[in-house]
Amino acid sequence: HVHASASMIKVLIMATLFHQARIGALQLDELVGLHEMPRALGGGALQELIGDHQFSYLELCRLMMVLSDNWATNLLIHRLGFPMINEYAQSIGLKQTRLERLMMDGAARKAGLENKMTVEDLIILYETLYLYREESTIGEEMWRILGRQQFRDKLPFYWGEEQLFYHKTGSLEDVEHDGGLLPLGPYMYGIGLFISDVPNAVGINLGAQLGRTIKDYLDTWHKA
Repeated sequence: HVHASASMIKVLIMATLFHQARIGALQLDELVGLHEMPRALGGGALQELIGDHQFSYLELCRLMMVLSDNWATNLLIHRLGFPMINEYAQSIGLKQTRLERLMMDGAARKAGLENKMTVEDLIILYETLYLYREESTIGEEMWRILGRQQFRDKLPFYWGEEQLFYHKTGSLEDVEHDGGLLPLGPYMYGIGLFISDVPNAVGINLGAQLGRTIKDYLDTWHKA
């Protein structure tokens, strides 16, 4: 099922950025000025800043992923470009994922433009990042960024802060998504949960309850 991706599309943007760094098309320490894109509200910290600060690609990516910063995301989209991000999605086998608008672009949404993704595509994307994690310092950096996600109100809510979960969350009106990679013993599990067309409070609670059910099942299976 194809969903509005919400902030899950940011995983693809990170993967595209680091791919470009890996092939030498850009340097992660290159600076980007906030003036390049209008202020974007919603998630993040950059909207609280005053003045034309500059941040590196790497810093913007960390803000985009760890704090789900929308202004940082739009700056990266602006620099990378829609075609490059969508072409990378196709190159790694994502079938129904597409970036069509900037974050917090209400006019684009009213015009029918929406960022889209499926759970299947998300897990394929995470598998790509997982395989890169030991290939280079770039792969290690992506892996560490995924592990520092600060929003744990859905799948990992009942797992405890000590349980690592390399993931990203996403929210829109009546949309609550979460998904990532869960290490348990010698295994790594890909878990994706996209909830659409339900009130947000219900979706958050449902995500947390499903996360507990999934974790309980896996823990029981490992002990058997």
